[in-house]
Amino acid sequence: MSIANPKAALALVEHYRKHGFKDAGELLKFIQAFWDLRLPRAKVCPEHTPPAEYVIAAFFEEVQNCVCWANRGGGKTLNGALVTWLDSVFKPGCETKILGGSLEQSQKMYSHIQERFATSSFTHLVEREMLKTFTKMAGGGSIQILTASSKSVRGPHPQKLKLDEVDEIDPELYEAALFIPQTARQIQASIQIYSTMHKAYGLMNRVITEAAESGFRIFKWCIFDVMEKCVNRDCEACALWEDCGGRARNADGFIKIDDAITKKRMASREAWEAEALCLMPSQEGLIYREFDPSIHVVS
Repeated sequence: MSIANPKAALALVEHYRKHGFKDAGELLKFIQAFWDLRLPRAKVCPEHTPPAEYVIAAFFEEVQNCVCWANRGGGKTLNGALVTWLDSVFKPGCETKILGGSLEQSQKMYSHIQERFATSSFTHLVEREMLKTFTKMAGGGSIQILTASSKSVRGPHPQKLKLDEVDEIDPELYEAALFIPQTARQIQASIQIYSTMHKAYGLMNRVITEAAESGFRIFKWCIFDVMEKCVNRDCEACALWEDCGGRARNADGFIKIDDAITKKRMASREAWEAEALCLMPSQEGLIYREFDPSIHVVS
């Protein structure tokens, strides 16, 4: 799939807007061509799901509500932006609201979207210019950043809600935000959450623990699921060996192995497990690390 010719690129976009994508493979080829992004697809860790699986399921609405539990620097925000962009381009009338753990976090996701709409193949899809926190689509639909306030989450009801770095969102605001999405124009209402679980007993811990009961599907990937393929390295001499066990030889991601080694050497074991391996929330800073609410709290 080539986009070297602007007219051909525009024609291709309009083709998919009219006819849709026939399958996941065609969608991933389009993403690689227009976003210059090859999503990791290899199932490196047997119990995890590669990012491509999330994007496919979210865009084709194979899943309604979901949570992406992933490592720091693992592409959570970028993938959320990608799905938002795809929904806005190929689902006329789709409205999305973005709420991050901070305004800066929300703007990170929004900026990825702005960059893609600024290219010649997509400027015609935006009504007027993109504002700092709001974009109106020419064919209906919109993308909006929400501020971290009760008033902002009690407004209109779009179909899609993105919650980025939910571990940094106030729990009461999170509860109110859950009532935002509403199905309309044959576009399914959905909540999509993205975060690293780095707080012991934090909101992300609660979201994961209650996922089955709440109806959230979990997409989980760690640093090895998004790491570049390991080639010609001595496994037993590698600083990652105790955690990797050779799994990186099957990887097809983007994080450089040397970068991962550097991060591991700098971080404490607890931080490495929480931020990179997605094994457990860090308990650093707790007075009593053995504290368990179910055991030590009496109502």
